[in-house]
Amino acid sequence: MLRTKVASTGWQRFGRQILHISFRTHLLISALIRLVLICYGQIHDSKSAVPYTDIDYKVVTDGARQVLAGDTPFARHTYRYSPIMAYLQTLNILVHPACGKLLYATFDLLIATLIYHLVHMEIKSQYQKTVQHLLSKFNRPHEPDQSLDALDERSHPENIARVSACCWLYNPLTAVISTRGSGDCFSSFFVILTIYLLIRSEHKSSHKHWLIFAAGLAHGLVIHLRLYPLLFSLAYYLSLSSRLTRTPFDFLRQIMRPNKQQFCLVLGTLLSLVAFTWTFYSLYGWQYIYEAYLYHFVRKDSRHNFSLQFLLQYLGSAATVEESALLTKLLLVAPQFCLILYLSLSFGQFRQTLPFCIFTVAFVSVTYNSVVTSQYFIWYLAILPLCLNNFKLLSWSRSIFLLVLWLLAQALWLLPAYLLEFKTWNSFNWIGLQGAVFFVTNGYILEQLLSHYGFTQFKISYRKLL
Repeated sequence: MLRTKVASTGWQRFGRQILHISFRTHLLISALIRLVLICYGQIHDSKSAVPYTDIDYKVVTDGARQVLAGDTPFARHTYRYSPIMAYLQTLNILVHPACGKLLYATFDLLIATLIYHLVHMEIKSQYQKTVQHLLSKFNRPHEPDQSLDALDERSHPENIARVSACCWLYNPLTAVISTRGSGDCFSSFFVILTIYLLIRSEHKSSHKHWLIFAAGLAHGLVIHLRLYPLLFSLAYYLSLSSRLTRTPFDFLRQIMRPNKQQFCLVLGTLLSLVAFTWTFYSLYGWQYIYEAYLYHFVRKDSRHNFSLQFLLQYLGSAATVEESALLTKLLLVAPQFCLILYLSLSFGQFRQTLPFCIFTVAFVSVTYNSVVTSQYFIWYLAILPLCLNNFKLLSWSRSIFLLVLWLLAQALWLLPAYLLEFKTWNSFNWIGLQGAVFFVTNGYILEQLLSHYGFTQFKISYRKLL
Protein backbone atom coordinates (compact mmCIF):
# COMPACT_ATOMS: atom_id res chain seq x y z
CA MET A 1 0.00 0.00 0.00
CA LEU A 2 2.80 2.40 0.91
CA ARG A 3 4.63 1.75 -2.36
CA THR A 4 1.42 2.26 -4.33
CA LYS A 5 0.81 5.59 -2.59
CA VAL A 6 4.38 6.75 -3.23
CA ALA A 7 4.16 5.77 -6.90
CA SER A 8 0.79 7.51 -7.22
CA THR A 9 2.17 10.67 -5.58
CA GLY A 10 5.15 10.63 -7.94
CA TRP A 11 2.92 10.36 -10.98
CA GLN A 12 0.70 13.18 -9.67
CA ARG A 13 3.71 15.46 -9.25
CA PHE A 14 4.89 14.58 -12.75
CA GLY A 15 1.40 15.33 -14.07
CA ARG A 16 1.35 18.74 -12.37
CA GLN A 17 4.71 19.62 -13.90
CA ILE A 18 3.38 18.76 -17.35
CA LEU A 19 0.31 20.93 -16.75
CA HIS A 20 2.48 23.99 -16.09
CA ILE A 21 4.20 23.76 -19.50
CA SER A 22 2.32 25.19 -22.48
CA PHE A 23 1.29 22.92 -25.34
CA ARG A 24 3.40 24.95 -27.77
CA THR A 25 6.47 24.31 -25.61
CA HIS A 26 5.72 20.58 -25.64
CA LEU A 27 5.55 20.70 -29.43
CA LEU A 28 8.95 22.40 -29.63
CA ILE A 29 10.55 19.92 -27.22
CA SER A 30 9.07 17.00 -29.18
CA ALA A 31 10.26 18.48 -32.48
CA LEU A 32 13.80 18.70 -31.10
CA ILE A 33 13.65 15.10 -29.88
CA ARG A 34 12.63 13.94 -33.35
CA LEU A 35 15.34 16.00 -35.02
CA VAL A 36 17.92 14.40 -32.71
CA LEU A 37 16.58 10.93 -33.56
CA ILE A 38 16.76 11.65 -37.31
CA CYS A 39 20.35 12.86 -36.98
CA TYR A 40 21.21 9.84 -34.87
CA GLY A 41 19.67 7.58 -37.51
CA GLN A 42 21.90 9.06 -40.22
CA ILE A 43 25.02 8.45 -38.10
CA HIS A 44 23.87 4.99 -37.01
CA ASP A 45 23.20 3.84 -40.58
CA SER A 46 26.66 4.92 -41.70
CA LYS A 47 28.42 2.90 -38.98
CA SER A 48 26.22 -0.07 -38.10
CA ALA A 49 25.36 -3.25 -40.01
CA VAL A 50 21.87 -3.17 -38.42
CA PRO A 51 20.17 -0.09 -39.92
CA TYR A 52 18.06 2.38 -37.95
CA THR A 53 16.09 3.33 -41.07
CA ASP A 54 13.02 1.24 -41.87
CA ILE A 55 13.35 -1.01 -44.92
CA ASP A 56 10.01 0.31 -46.22
CA TYR A 57 11.48 3.81 -46.27
CA LYS A 58 14.21 2.60 -48.61
CA VAL A 59 11.67 0.82 -50.83
CA VAL A 60 9.53 3.95 -51.14
CA THR A 61 12.63 6.07 -51.84
CA ASP A 62 13.51 3.69 -54.67
CA GLY A 63 9.95 4.09 -55.92
CA ALA A 64 10.40 7.86 -55.85
CA ARG A 65 13.58 7.44 -57.88
CA GLN A 66 11.57 5.51 -60.49
CA VAL A 67 8.96 8.30 -60.60
CA LEU A 68 11.60 10.97 -61.20
CA ALA A 69 13.01 8.81 -64.00
CA GLY A 70 9.58 8.85 -65.67
CA ASP A 71 8.74 5.26 -64.75
CA THR A 72 6.14 3.70 -62.43
CA PRO A 73 7.03 3.37 -58.72
CA PHE A 74 5.86 -0.24 -58.98
CA ALA A 75 8.92 -0.96 -61.13
CA ARG A 76 10.69 -1.26 -57.78
CA HIS A 77 10.25 -4.82 -56.52
CA THR A 78 8.05 -5.05 -53.36
CA TYR A 79 6.68 -1.50 -53.81
CA ARG A 80 3.10 -2.04 -52.64
CA TYR A 81 1.97 1.38 -51.47
CA SER A 82 0.00 4.28 -52.86
CA PRO A 83 2.00 6.27 -55.47
CA ILE A 84 1.38 9.28 -53.19
CA MET A 85 4.02 7.90 -50.81
CA ALA A 86 6.61 7.86 -53.61
CA TYR A 87 5.67 11.41 -54.62
CA LEU A 88 6.14 12.59 -51.03
CA GLN A 89 9.62 11.08 -50.87
CA THR A 90 10.93 12.54 -54.15
CA LEU A 91 12.63 15.14 -51.94
CA ASN A 92 14.84 12.30 -50.68
CA ILE A 93 16.37 12.22 -54.17
CA LEU A 94 16.25 15.92 -54.97
CA VAL A 95 17.35 17.39 -51.62
CA HIS A 96 18.44 14.96 -48.89
CA PRO A 97 17.73 11.31 -47.97
CA ALA A 98 16.25 12.39 -44.61
CA CYS A 99 13.57 14.70 -46.06
CA GLY A 100 10.92 11.99 -45.90
CA LYS A 101 11.69 11.40 -42.23
CA LEU A 102 11.28 15.11 -41.54
CA LEU A 103 7.92 15.03 -43.31
CA TYR A 104 6.70 12.04 -41.30
CA ALA A 105 7.97 13.61 -38.06
CA THR A 106 5.98 16.74 -38.96
CA PHE A 107 2.81 14.66 -39.31
CA ASP A 108 3.73 13.10 -35.98
CA LEU A 109 3.45 16.58 -34.44
CA LEU A 110 0.29 17.36 -36.41
CA ILE A 111 -1.32 14.26 -34.91
CA ALA A 112 -0.59 15.65 -31.43
CA THR A 113 -2.13 18.98 -32.46
CA LEU A 114 -5.31 17.23 -33.62
CA ILE A 115 -5.43 15.19 -30.41
CA TYR A 116 -5.10 18.37 -28.35
CA HIS A 117 -7.88 20.25 -30.17
CA LEU A 118 -10.23 17.26 -30.38
CA VAL A 119 -9.94 16.34 -26.68
CA HIS A 120 -10.28 20.01 -25.64
CA MET A 121 -13.39 20.46 -27.79
CA GLU A 122 -15.05 17.26 -26.61
CA ILE A 123 -14.32 17.71 -22.88
CA LYS A 124 -15.53 21.31 -22.98
CA SER A 125 -18.72 20.32 -24.79
CA GLN A 126 -19.48 17.45 -22.39
CA TYR A 127 -18.83 19.68 -19.40
CA GLN A 128 -21.14 22.43 -20.66
CA LYS A 129 -23.90 19.88 -21.24
CA THR A 130 -23.41 18.65 -17.66
CA VAL A 131 -23.53 22.20 -16.28
CA GLN A 132 -26.62 23.01 -18.31
CA HIS A 133 -28.36 19.95 -16.90
CA LEU A 134 -27.40 20.86 -13.32
CA LEU A 135 -28.42 24.49 -13.63
CA SER A 136 -31.77 23.54 -15.10
CA LYS A 137 -32.54 21.75 -11.81
CA PHE A 138 -31.96 25.02 -9.92
CA ASN A 139 -33.79 27.12 -12.54
CA ARG A 140 -30.68 29.25 -13.07
CA PRO A 141 -29.41 30.71 -16.36
CA HIS A 142 -26.45 29.05 -18.05
CA GLU A 143 -23.43 31.22 -18.94
CA PRO A 144 -21.07 29.18 -21.17
CA ASP A 145 -18.17 31.63 -21.00
CA GLN A 146 -17.96 31.45 -17.21
CA SER A 147 -18.82 27.78 -16.64
CA LEU A 148 -15.21 26.54 -16.86
CA ASP A 149 -14.33 28.45 -13.69
CA ALA A 150 -16.21 25.85 -11.65
CA LEU A 151 -13.86 23.04 -12.69
CA ASP A 152 -10.95 21.80 -10.63
CA GLU A 153 -7.50 21.91 -12.22
CA ARG A 154 -7.29 18.23 -13.19
CA SER A 155 -10.69 18.26 -14.93
CA HIS A 156 -10.07 21.41 -16.96
CA PRO A 157 -10.32 20.78 -20.74
CA GLU A 158 -7.00 22.57 -21.36
CA ASN A 159 -5.11 20.31 -18.95
CA ILE A 160 -6.73 17.07 -20.07
CA ALA A 161 -6.07 17.95 -23.72
CA ARG A 162 -2.43 18.79 -22.96
CA VAL A 163 -1.82 15.52 -21.10
CA SER A 164 -3.51 13.51 -23.86
CA ALA A 165 -1.33 15.12 -26.54
CA CYS A 166 1.80 14.56 -24.42
CA CYS A 167 1.03 10.84 -24.24
CA TRP A 168 1.54 10.81 -27.99
CA LEU A 169 4.39 13.32 -28.21
CA TYR A 170 6.58 11.58 -25.61
CA ASN A 171 5.75 8.01 -26.57
CA PRO A 172 9.19 6.59 -27.48
CA LEU A 173 7.72 3.95 -29.79
CA THR A 174 5.85 6.45 -31.97
CA ALA A 175 8.80 8.87 -32.04
CA VAL A 176 11.22 6.15 -33.13
CA ILE A 177 8.90 4.65 -35.75
CA SER A 178 8.23 7.99 -37.45
CA THR A 179 11.92 8.97 -37.46
CA ARG A 180 12.86 5.56 -38.88
CA GLY A 181 10.80 6.56 -41.92
CA SER A 182 7.52 4.72 -41.43
CA GLY A 183 4.58 6.38 -43.19
CA ASP A 184 1.96 5.06 -40.76
CA CYS A 185 1.79 8.39 -38.92
CA PHE A 186 0.87 10.01 -42.27
CA SER A 187 -2.19 7.78 -42.67
CA SER A 188 -3.00 7.97 -38.93
CA PHE A 189 -3.25 11.76 -39.24
CA PHE A 190 -6.13 11.42 -41.71
CA VAL A 191 -7.87 8.84 -39.50
CA ILE A 192 -7.87 11.29 -36.59
CA LEU A 193 -8.82 14.15 -38.92
CA THR A 194 -11.89 12.14 -39.97
CA ILE A 195 -12.89 11.62 -36.32
CA TYR A 196 -12.27 15.30 -35.58
CA LEU A 197 -14.47 16.48 -38.45
CA LEU A 198 -17.31 14.11 -37.54
CA ILE A 199 -17.32 15.22 -33.89
CA ARG A 200 -16.88 18.86 -34.91
CA SER A 201 -19.99 18.60 -37.09
CA GLU A 202 -22.06 17.88 -33.97
CA HIS A 203 -21.06 21.28 -32.53
CA LYS A 204 -21.30 23.30 -35.78
CA SER A 205 -24.91 23.04 -36.89
CA SER A 206 -24.54 25.70 -39.60
CA HIS A 207 -21.80 23.87 -41.55
CA LYS A 208 -22.28 20.30 -40.32
CA HIS A 209 -23.01 18.77 -43.73
CA TRP A 210 -19.87 20.30 -45.24
CA LEU A 211 -17.82 19.06 -42.29
CA ILE A 212 -19.23 15.56 -42.73
CA PHE A 213 -18.53 15.70 -46.46
CA ALA A 214 -14.93 16.76 -45.68
CA ALA A 215 -14.70 13.84 -43.24
CA GLY A 216 -15.76 11.57 -46.09
CA LEU A 217 -13.04 13.02 -48.32
CA ALA A 218 -10.43 12.37 -45.62
CA HIS A 219 -11.75 8.86 -45.07
CA GLY A 220 -11.61 8.07 -48.79
CA LEU A 221 -8.02 9.32 -48.96
CA VAL A 222 -6.86 7.24 -46.00
CA ILE A 223 -8.52 4.09 -47.42
CA HIS A 224 -6.56 4.77 -50.58
CA LEU A 225 -3.36 5.06 -48.53
CA ARG A 226 -3.97 2.03 -46.29
CA LEU A 227 -6.84 -0.46 -46.49
CA TYR A 228 -7.37 -0.96 -42.73
CA PRO A 229 -9.42 2.28 -42.18
CA LEU A 230 -12.12 0.66 -44.33
CA LEU A 231 -13.04 -1.25 -41.16
CA PHE A 232 -13.95 2.06 -39.46
CA SER A 233 -16.61 2.88 -42.07
CA LEU A 234 -19.53 1.25 -40.27
CA ALA A 235 -18.78 3.08 -37.01
CA TYR A 236 -18.53 6.42 -38.84
CA TYR A 237 -21.80 5.72 -40.62
CA LEU A 238 -23.69 4.69 -37.47
CA SER A 239 -22.40 7.71 -35.51
CA LEU A 240 -24.39 9.95 -37.87
CA SER A 241 -27.63 8.06 -37.35
CA SER A 242 -30.68 9.83 -35.96
CA ARG A 243 -31.97 6.67 -34.25
CA LEU A 244 -30.48 3.72 -32.38
CA THR A 245 -29.87 0.37 -34.04
CA ARG A 246 -31.33 -2.29 -31.75
CA THR A 247 -32.44 -5.07 -34.12
CA PRO A 248 -31.22 -6.55 -37.43
CA PHE A 249 -34.18 -4.81 -39.09
CA ASP A 250 -33.01 -1.45 -37.71
CA PHE A 251 -29.54 -2.18 -39.06
CA LEU A 252 -30.81 -2.99 -42.56
CA ARG A 253 -32.95 0.14 -42.54
CA GLN A 254 -29.91 2.22 -41.61
CA ILE A 255 -27.99 0.81 -44.57
CA MET A 256 -30.83 1.02 -47.10
CA ARG A 257 -32.21 4.41 -46.06
CA PRO A 258 -29.35 6.74 -45.06
CA ASN A 259 -30.16 10.17 -43.70
CA LYS A 260 -28.70 13.37 -45.14
CA GLN A 261 -25.62 13.30 -42.91
CA GLN A 262 -24.85 9.67 -43.75
CA PHE A 263 -25.33 10.41 -47.44
CA CYS A 264 -22.78 13.26 -47.23
CA LEU A 265 -20.26 10.93 -45.58
CA VAL A 266 -20.73 8.16 -48.17
CA LEU A 267 -20.63 10.65 -51.05
CA GLY A 268 -17.40 12.26 -49.82
CA THR A 269 -15.76 8.87 -49.22
CA LEU A 270 -16.66 7.50 -52.65
CA LEU A 271 -15.66 10.69 -54.50
CA SER A 272 -12.26 10.76 -52.81
CA LEU A 273 -11.53 7.04 -53.12
CA VAL A 274 -12.71 6.78 -56.73
CA ALA A 275 -10.85 9.94 -57.76
CA PHE A 276 -7.51 8.73 -56.40
CA THR A 277 -8.01 5.17 -57.64
CA TRP A 278 -9.04 6.25 -61.15
CA THR A 279 -6.21 8.79 -61.41
CA PHE A 280 -3.50 6.29 -60.55
CA TYR A 281 -5.12 3.51 -62.57
CA SER A 282 -4.99 5.75 -65.63
CA LEU A 283 -1.30 6.41 -64.92
CA TYR A 284 -0.07 2.96 -63.92
CA GLY A 285 -2.75 0.51 -65.05
CA TRP A 286 -3.62 -2.87 -63.58
CA GLN A 287 -0.26 -3.19 -61.84
CA TYR A 288 -1.30 -0.37 -59.49
CA ILE A 289 -4.63 -2.10 -58.63
CA TYR A 290 -2.91 -5.38 -57.86
CA GLU A 291 0.10 -4.08 -55.90
CA ALA A 292 -1.69 -1.35 -53.91
CA TYR A 293 -4.97 -3.19 -53.21
CA LEU A 294 -5.40 -6.84 -54.24
CA TYR A 295 -1.98 -8.02 -53.04
CA HIS A 296 -2.88 -7.23 -49.43
CA PHE A 297 -5.87 -9.61 -49.57
CA VAL A 298 -3.78 -12.56 -50.76
CA ARG A 299 -0.57 -11.70 -48.93
CA LYS A 300 1.30 -14.56 -47.27
CA ASP A 301 4.35 -13.48 -45.29
CA SER A 302 6.45 -16.33 -43.91
CA ARG A 303 8.96 -13.94 -42.36
CA HIS A 304 8.76 -13.85 -38.57
CA ASN A 305 6.33 -11.32 -37.14
CA PHE A 306 4.01 -10.89 -34.15
CA SER A 307 0.99 -12.42 -35.89
CA LEU A 308 -0.80 -15.47 -34.52
CA GLN A 309 -0.89 -16.75 -38.12
CA PHE A 310 2.88 -16.63 -38.67
CA LEU A 311 3.66 -20.27 -37.87
CA LEU A 312 0.68 -21.46 -39.94
CA GLN A 313 1.94 -19.53 -42.96
CA TYR A 314 5.52 -20.70 -42.45
CA LEU A 315 4.77 -24.39 -41.99
CA GLY A 316 2.01 -24.75 -44.58
CA SER A 317 3.11 -26.01 -47.99
CA ALA A 318 1.64 -24.46 -51.11
CA ALA A 319 -0.55 -27.50 -51.83
CA THR A 320 -1.87 -27.73 -48.28
CA VAL A 321 -2.61 -24.02 -48.16
CA GLU A 322 -4.53 -24.12 -51.45
CA GLU A 323 -6.69 -27.05 -50.31
CA SER A 324 -7.66 -25.54 -46.96
CA ALA A 325 -7.33 -21.83 -47.84
CA LEU A 326 -11.06 -21.06 -47.74
CA LEU A 327 -11.71 -22.81 -44.43
CA THR A 328 -8.59 -21.34 -42.83
CA LYS A 329 -9.47 -17.82 -43.97
CA LEU A 330 -13.01 -18.24 -42.62
CA LEU A 331 -11.82 -19.48 -39.23
CA LEU A 332 -9.35 -16.61 -38.91
CA VAL A 333 -11.45 -13.79 -40.32
CA ALA A 334 -14.89 -14.64 -38.87
CA PRO A 335 -14.01 -13.88 -35.19
CA GLN A 336 -12.34 -10.62 -36.25
CA PHE A 337 -15.36 -9.37 -38.19
CA CYS A 338 -17.79 -10.49 -35.47
CA LEU A 339 -15.80 -8.45 -32.93
CA ILE A 340 -15.65 -5.42 -35.23
CA LEU A 341 -19.41 -5.62 -35.84
CA TYR A 342 -20.06 -5.88 -32.09
CA LEU A 343 -17.77 -2.95 -31.25
CA SER A 344 -19.21 -0.78 -34.04
CA LEU A 345 -22.79 -1.40 -32.88
CA SER A 346 -21.92 -0.97 -29.18
CA PHE A 347 -19.73 2.15 -29.31
CA GLY A 348 -20.10 3.54 -32.84
CA GLN A 349 -23.65 4.84 -32.55
CA PHE A 350 -22.66 7.87 -30.45
CA ARG A 351 -20.12 10.48 -31.41
CA GLN A 352 -19.09 10.76 -27.76
CA THR A 353 -17.85 7.14 -27.82
CA LEU A 354 -16.67 7.18 -31.45
CA PRO A 355 -12.91 7.61 -30.65
CA PHE A 356 -13.00 4.60 -28.31
CA CYS A 357 -14.86 2.59 -30.94
CA ILE A 358 -12.25 3.36 -33.61
CA PHE A 359 -9.47 2.55 -31.13
CA THR A 360 -10.92 -0.88 -30.30
CA VAL A 361 -11.60 -1.70 -33.97
CA ALA A 362 -8.00 -0.76 -34.85
CA PHE A 363 -6.74 -2.82 -31.90
CA VAL A 364 -8.71 -5.87 -33.06
CA SER A 365 -7.67 -5.48 -36.71
CA VAL A 366 -3.98 -5.38 -35.74
CA THR A 367 -4.26 -8.27 -33.27
CA TYR A 368 -5.97 -10.53 -35.81
CA ASN A 369 -3.97 -9.39 -38.84
CA SER A 370 -2.07 -12.00 -40.85
CA VAL A 371 1.08 -9.86 -40.56
CA VAL A 372 1.87 -7.76 -37.45
CA THR A 373 4.97 -5.59 -37.10
CA SER A 374 5.83 -2.83 -34.63
CA GLN A 375 4.73 0.01 -36.91
CA TYR A 376 1.23 -1.49 -37.05
CA PHE A 377 0.86 -0.56 -33.37
CA ILE A 378 0.66 3.06 -34.55
CA TRP A 379 -2.77 2.26 -35.98
CA TYR A 380 -4.28 2.19 -32.49
CA LEU A 381 -1.67 4.06 -30.43
CA ALA A 382 -2.51 7.23 -32.41
CA ILE A 383 -6.16 6.98 -31.30
CA LEU A 384 -5.56 5.86 -27.70
CA PRO A 385 -4.86 9.42 -26.35
CA LEU A 386 -8.36 10.44 -27.46
CA CYS A 387 -9.80 7.92 -24.98
CA LEU A 388 -7.53 8.36 -21.95
CA ASN A 389 -10.01 10.49 -20.04
CA ASN A 390 -12.53 7.65 -20.24
CA PHE A 391 -10.26 5.21 -18.39
CA LYS A 392 -10.53 6.86 -14.97
CA LEU A 393 -11.94 3.59 -13.63
CA LEU A 394 -8.49 2.08 -14.25
CA SER A 395 -6.20 2.60 -11.26
CA TRP A 396 -2.61 3.72 -11.79
CA SER A 397 -1.32 0.35 -10.63
CA ARG A 398 -3.54 -1.59 -13.07
CA SER A 399 -2.68 0.78 -15.93
CA ILE A 400 1.04 0.26 -15.33
CA PHE A 401 0.46 -3.49 -15.04
CA LEU A 402 -1.28 -3.61 -18.44
CA LEU A 403 1.50 -1.54 -20.04
CA VAL A 404 4.23 -3.76 -18.58
CA LEU A 405 2.31 -6.87 -19.65
CA TRP A 406 2.06 -5.57 -23.24
CA LEU A 407 5.78 -4.70 -23.34
CA LEU A 408 6.77 -7.99 -21.73
CA ALA A 409 4.80 -9.98 -24.31
CA GLN A 410 6.73 -8.17 -27.05
CA ALA A 411 10.06 -8.72 -25.31
CA LEU A 412 9.37 -12.45 -24.99
CA TRP A 413 8.73 -12.57 -28.74
CA LEU A 414 11.84 -10.51 -29.56
CA LEU A 415 14.17 -13.01 -27.88
CA PRO A 416 13.51 -15.97 -30.26
CA ALA A 417 13.24 -13.51 -33.17
CA TYR A 418 16.73 -12.21 -32.35
CA LEU A 419 18.11 -15.75 -32.07
CA LEU A 420 16.65 -16.59 -35.49
CA GLU A 421 17.73 -13.38 -37.24
CA PHE A 422 21.23 -12.91 -35.83
CA LYS A 423 22.22 -16.30 -34.37
CA THR A 424 20.55 -18.45 -37.07
CA TRP A 425 18.85 -20.62 -34.46
CA ASN A 426 15.89 -22.73 -35.59
CA SER A 427 13.44 -20.96 -33.28
CA PHE A 428 10.37 -20.84 -35.54
CA ASN A 429 8.19 -22.89 -33.18
CA TRP A 430 9.29 -20.70 -30.27
CA ILE A 431 8.34 -17.58 -32.26
CA GLY A 432 4.97 -19.13 -33.05
CA LEU A 433 4.37 -19.87 -29.37
CA GLN A 434 5.28 -16.30 -28.35
CA GLY A 435 3.00 -15.00 -31.10
CA ALA A 436 0.16 -16.92 -29.43
CA VAL A 437 1.15 -15.47 -26.04
CA PHE A 438 1.12 -11.96 -27.52
CA PHE A 439 -2.32 -12.61 -29.04
CA VAL A 440 -3.77 -13.78 -25.71
CA THR A 441 -2.16 -10.81 -23.94
CA ASN A 442 -3.78 -8.37 -26.36
CA GLY A 443 -7.13 -10.08 -25.84
CA TYR A 444 -6.83 -9.68 -22.07
CA ILE A 445 -5.84 -6.00 -22.40
CA LEU A 446 -8.81 -5.32 -24.68
CA GLU A 447 -11.16 -6.99 -22.17
CA GLN A 448 -9.75 -4.82 -19.37
CA LEU A 449 -10.16 -1.63 -21.37
CA LEU A 450 -13.74 -2.51 -22.31
CA SER A 451 -14.70 -3.36 -18.74
CA HIS A 452 -13.10 -0.18 -17.32
CA TYR A 453 -14.39 2.24 -19.95
CA GLY A 454 -16.58 5.00 -18.56
CA PHE A 455 -18.03 8.36 -19.50
CA THR A 456 -16.25 11.56 -18.54
CA GLN A 457 -16.93 12.72 -14.98
CA PHE A 458 -16.31 16.21 -13.61
CA LYS A 459 -15.53 17.63 -10.19
CA ILE A 460 -17.51 20.85 -10.02
CA SER A 461 -17.34 23.65 -7.46
CA TYR A 462 -21.00 24.45 -6.83
CA ARG A 463 -20.11 27.77 -5.15
CA LYS A 464 -18.46 29.01 -8.33
CA LEU A 465 -21.18 27.51 -10.47
CA LEU A 466 -24.10 29.01 -8.54
